[in-house]
Amino acid sequence: MKDLNTLGVLYGALFYFVFLKHPLGRWLQKGFLRQRQGRVARAQIMMFNLMSTLRLVPPIILSNIDLKKLTEKPLPKEYEVRLWKPEDTQACMEIYQMNAPGRFPAEVEQEFEEVLKRDDGALLVIEDHGRIVACGGITLEGIQRTLIYGLIHSEFQKKGIGRLLLLSRLARIQGPEVIVNICAVDDSIGYYERFGFTRYALWFSQNGEAHPMAGVSVHPEDCEEIATFLASEGYPVLPALSA
Repeated sequence: MKDLNTLGVLYGALFYFVFLKHPLGRWLQKGFLRQRQGRVARAQIMMFNLMSTLRLVPPIILSNIDLKKLTEKPLPKEYEVRLWKPEDTQACMEIYQMNAPGRFPAEVEQEFEEVLKRDDGALLVIEDHGRIVACGGITLEGIQRTLIYGLIHSEFQKKGIGRLLLLSRLARIQGPEVIVNICAVDDSIGYYERFGFTRYALWFSQNGEAHPMAGVSVHPEDCEEIATFLASEGYPVLPALSA
């Protein structure tokens, strides 16, 4: 009987380390984050959360922002970064509609319009000789910050504006270490992953389709370095976020 108990413990340990902690843990962490079917993704999230709580699989650890990649190249010099104003609404909506076809869930446009109506200082725009070519914001949510609506005019993509937009938003963070989130779509999440963002959850559109959410840890000294880099490139740091 004693030998059977010992054998049972050994088999249990083997099952845990081979099937749960490692392969299943990796599948739950990586596989469910790329599921396109809402029900399947929800089931995998529930399974992962339960098993992570029970410490059967390791939790997803968010990495630090990769400042080296963010600041290794000079920024384009011909643009102006400023806070969004109500008269920018039409230009921002045009940029959104230019980016939207086949990419964003239908309800996101209405949500963007509501964000513009709030005029709460969360958004900024980037101009090219007076023409708005990009917009995006960052919001406060307790100890977390969320990047919202990072949009670039199709004629100005792949010119360094995306990195300028990301840096300008991160520079507005003040205070202790925070988690910065991004709720994106599959074809854009990879851009943020190159700077240290890690997929850790999903968000769901009204039709049940799953989309990736990613996050990264940002320290106060990171924000100071970002602000210094922006100033050295000729860009002012915009006012800090306020509740």
